[in-house]
Amino acid sequence: MGTIILVILLGLAVILCFRAATVKKPALPKASGQALAEIDVNKVAERLSQAVQKKTISHTDLSKIDWAPYQSYVDMLVENYPLVHGTAERELVNDYSMIYHIRGRNSDLKPVLLIGHIDVVPVEKTTEDQWEQPAFDGVIADGFVWGRGTMDMKLHQLSTLEALELLLAEGFTPERDIYLGFGHDEETRGELGAIAIARIFEERGIEFDFILDEGGGVTKGAFSLLTKPMATVGIAEKGITSIRITVEGTGGHASMPPRNTAVGLLSKLIADLERQQFTPRICAPVKEQFERMGAELPFYFRLLTANFWFFGPLFKRLMVKSPVGNAMMRTTTAATMIEGSMAHNVLPPRATAIVNFRLLPGETVPDVVAHIKQVAGSQKVEVESLIGDDPSLISPSDSEGFKRIENTINEVFPGVLVSPYLVMGGTDARRYEKVCQNIYRFSPMVMEQEDLGRIHNVNERISMENIERSVQFFHHLISDL
Repeated sequence: MGTIILVILLGLAVILCFRAATVKKPALPKASGQALAEIDVNKVAERLSQAVQKKTISHTDLSKIDWAPYQSYVDMLVENYPLVHGTAERELVNDYSMIYHIRGRNSDLKPVLLIGHIDVVPVEKTTEDQWEQPAFDGVIADGFVWGRGTMDMKLHQLSTLEALELLLAEGFTPERDIYLGFGHDEETRGELGAIAIARIFEERGIEFDFILDEGGGVTKGAFSLLTKPMATVGIAEKGITSIRITVEGTGGHASMPPRNTAVGLLSKLIADLERQQFTPRICAPVKEQFERMGAELPFYFRLLTANFWFFGPLFKRLMVKSPVGNAMMRTTTAATMIEGSMAHNVLPPRATAIVNFRLLPGETVPDVVAHIKQVAGSQKVEVESLIGDDPSLISPSDSEGFKRIENTINEVFPGVLVSPYLVMGGTDARRYEKVCQNIYRFSPMVMEQEDLGRIHNVNERISMENIERSVQFFHHLISDL
């Protein structure tokens, strides 16, 4: 019996090692030989600087928004891109969102949609003095354009227009129709922008071959075991919900408290939610990413990624040890706000907390509500979803659209590893699922670890090299169509 078990174990080891040893690197497409466009980077930087100076700041409360910068931004685009506005059919949606339509030669081909947004998040007043350059001055210094929106995502949005302006100057006419869709409220869920634009396309019966939005980028050092830069193309994004949890208590004077106040009961529930998290899973986009990365990883780690069927439990245990890996493996739980009494010596009759969840594909907002109630057990709680978006659909990584994006990345960023991935945050892309099955998320810029922390943060900036690459990317992608 012992000999049989030994033979089985040796056979299993051989199979596991063989699978890891025979992982192939993704086949690189043949270089097109097409030279990258020559970009006047200084002029693009100046126009990006102008865009940063337009304070298109989003607020959930529409009454707090100053709409004048939005109108100025729309007018600026007309002035800076005369060929685009002289060729494309432009339609304003809810005053400040935009649809552009450039007609191609072959109406039988499905069109392509390139999307983005013009709004930005506010700058916290307490952080204003931490900026090396003022957040909305659009300063060009030290090889960068500085300011809110440079990375998220005015360069991405402007680059599509820059590329089209160059192509139209060259006499370019696309083979298929090209649409651009720019929303003005992505940072506050896109009700007036992307949702409204997508509804227009749906009503008109327009279906797209593929859609490209912001998302991944070319990262260096994002995964410590990977020595080469990796370009991540989002094929799905996590869902999001913020849940208000309310616990009833006994009000009165703090001098004679009950055993547990409402705040105490609520705190215990929050601690239980942090301890009893959702079960980690290897969802399809994460599985694809690590399988694509496999050949570039050390052999011991490749053993895991080539054999998820056997090492899946170990892989998950390793991944959840870091915040990034944990976010890739499960629906996350983040208690962000709590409220109790209005005075230090008064018992609160009720206590309320907001807990933010980011949902892994395969789980829904009702699943989160059910999970909270299950953890609460016999404790009486009120559970209300304040905002709720289920995870997006998962787009295929073997479609023609993905291949076009991958080919363009390989032309503009030679030598990088291109991989599908799961977007942790939310984008406008999810709003277009009724008009396209092939939706991708990629921002053509190279980011070091330090750069990732600048998004929605102090000292947001973009390098002149990235400005050039971004325009070249869209020039190549559009001309390839």
